[in-house]
Amino acid sequence: MTVLAISSQVAYGHVGLSAGVFCLQRLGIETWPVPTVLFSNHPGHGGFKGRVLPAEEVAGLIEGVAERGLLAGCVGLLAGYMGSAANGQEAWGAILRLRAANPKAVVLVDPVFGDKSTGVYAAADLPDFFRQRLVPAADLITPNQFELERLTDRRIDSLDGALAASDRVRKWGPRTVVVTSFERADAAEDVVETLLVTGEGAWLLATPRIERVPHGAGDMFAALFLGYWLKHRGERWAFEQAVAATYGILRHTADLGLAEPALIEAQDEIVVPSHRFEAERVR
Repeated sequence: MTVLAISSQVAYGHVGLSAGVFCLQRLGIETWPVPTVLFSNHPGHGGFKGRVLPAEEVAGLIEGVAERGLLAGCVGLLAGYMGSAANGQEAWGAILRLRAANPKAVVLVDPVFGDKSTGVYAAADLPDFFRQRLVPAADLITPNQFELERLTDRRIDSLDGALAASDRVRKWGPRTVVVTSFERADAAEDVVETLLVTGEGAWLLATPRIERVPHGAGDMFAALFLGYWLKHRGERWAFEQAVAATYGILRHTADLGLAEPALIEAQDEIVVPSHRFEAERVR
C-alpha cells in the first residue's frame, strides 16, 4: 500500500511532510514524499531559511516517479501546503495522472493556506486555486474552520453554518469534508470540536482544549485520517481514530512543554491511541 504525498518539508520540526510521512509509515503505508517547499523550520518560529521550490522541480519529481511506472500501484495521494499556485498546478496534474493510472486511488486534499489566528499566510492566489482546482479534484478534504470559511465565502459560527458550508463544498466534488479546529458560539469553552460530513450523515466530536497547540496538528490529522481510511475504509472510524491519535500526541507534547509535536516520543498513539472519543451524530 503506497501513498504519494505532496506538501512542505522542514529540516526541524514536524509540519507538512515532516509530520505526514511518519504518520503514514507508522501505519505501515509506504509513502513517497514530494516537497513543495524546503524550509529550515516552520516560519512561525520567528524566521527560517530555505525556499519555495520552483514548479519545474516539483514537476520533475512527480515525472520521475511516473516514469518508473509506479503510479498504477499507488492507492492514495495526500496534498497539503503548496507554497505557490504553480506548485498547486503540478499537484493537480499529479492527481489527474494518478486517477488515470489507478481510478480507485483516493485523494485527500488538506487546503493549507491560513488559520484564525494569523489569517491567510500562504501566497495570495492559493485560496482561489484550492477552490477552483484541488478541492474539486479530491475525495476527502480536511480544512480548518477558517479555511472552510474562505473556500465558501461565508462566516461560520454555528453547527448549521458549518454543515451548510460543508454541503456546499461537497457539491464541488469531494464526498467527505472534515472541519478541524471548529469553534461555534454555543459550544463549551473547554473543548475543541471536529466535524465530519459525508453523504451518509454528519458527526461531531469534542476533545478537551489544549493550550498552545504547536504547528503541524492539521498535517498530522490529515495524514492519519487518510491512513486509517485506507487501512479500514470506514469514514467514521477513521475520523474517530485520527482525532484520538492527534489528541494523544498533542497531549503528550503539552505535558513535555515542547514547541513542536512530540511525534517520535508519542508515536505509539498512532497505532493504539490512549484516549477514546465517540463522535455524536448530528444529522
